[in-house]
Amino acid sequence: MKLQVQRLARTFEHSLNAGDLEGCRAHYSAEFADRDTDLGPLIERTERCELIGTVGNRTLFHLHLDDEDTRVVELLWLELHGAWRIHDARVFSLLPGE
Repeated sequence: MKLQVQRLARTFEHSLNAGDLEGCRAHYSAEFADRDTDLGPLIERTERCELIGTVGNRTLFHLHLDDEDTRVVELLWLELHGAWRIHDARVFSLLPGE
């Protein structure tokens, strides 16, 4: 499971770094796509991202935004209908100077 999620997270990372927002959103579950109010606006402002790590079915990304701000995003991946999809996201702000 972890390796499958990590491979998909790398695909998400490459899509986001290439500016392929539709490719990123293709990883969303239908339910998450309907209720997402945080991740979508952030990926639209992301200039580059880095996969920080994977723990089970959760991944952490460091997003570098267009206004020189950054966010860390935790994505929860669930296996739905035989495919792993992003089902939830939590967004964290880094403390200034840390």
